[in-house]
Amino acid sequence: MVRSGVAGLLIGLANVIPGVSGGTMAVIVGVFERLINTVDGLTKLRLKRDDLLFLVVLGVGVVLGLLLGSKVLVFAFKTYPYYTYAFFYGLILFSLYDLKDQVKHFRIVEFLAGFFVVVFPYFLAHGGFVRDLGNLSTAELFVFIPLSGALAGASMVLPGLSGSLVLMLLGYYHQAIEIVSRFPLKITSKEILFLISLGVGILVGIVVIVRLLNLWFEKARSSIMNFILGLLTGSLYPITPGFHGTGNVVLLLVWISVGAGLLIVLKKLSYKRLSAI
Repeated sequence: MVRSGVAGLLIGLANVIPGVSGGTMAVIVGVFERLINTVDGLTKLRLKRDDLLFLVVLGVGVVLGLLLGSKVLVFAFKTYPYYTYAFFYGLILFSLYDLKDQVKHFRIVEFLAGFFVVVFPYFLAHGGFVRDLGNLSTAELFVFIPLSGALAGASMVLPGLSGSLVLMLLGYYHQAIEIVSRFPLKITSKEILFLISLGVGILVGIVVIVRLLNLWFEKARSSIMNFILGLLTGSLYPITPGFHGTGNVVLLLVWISVGAGLLIVLKKLSYKRLSAI
């Protein structure tokens, strides 16, 4: 259960930062397929006691990660972006070494599809834009915001894709993270409605993508493993430290090593290797 809690914490932290993927963190710590299977079982009302405990512990970790990330991690990315991205770069880079052994037959089409699915949105981002929540229409509150949440929710699950980036592209990221950082104090009724509308959409997006992924795992395991490998490889592009500032090369290597070291510790805590995927 310790691993599940740590995994949830990392997934929550990752989902706060545009360019860092919660799905990637789930693959790195070896809980991705179990998470997919457990959520799929939950939607079908078929859940074992151990899976329910796993989901609860993971969920608590995710919530803590979101709350912590909205304060501490946002500060780290704003103040020390070069070294903070280096830490995540180390996590992902060394996870690729482990994941490649799980791909029995390399498929270039699925690999490239995963790679470009991750890389392409970052060419569109250009820093995103910000929508005004002061004049929310009924259509926006009950249609567009939930739809935006659904797209972000699906992106949170897929390794390499960033739900935060999707929200940034759609103009809702800055408001969401600012409101969460103030939670539960100084929240207006309009902001509560915004969070509920966005949250419902995110849940719907997660459920839909989980069902699709679970079906893919069952029907074409080799295909989806190549797709995931492409997603993870592509995720190195947006978090390359040099894109986010400059700094001391020695410290850069130190933080990459810290990220890799954390991965090694998490692997040792795991009683099920990533080969369970």
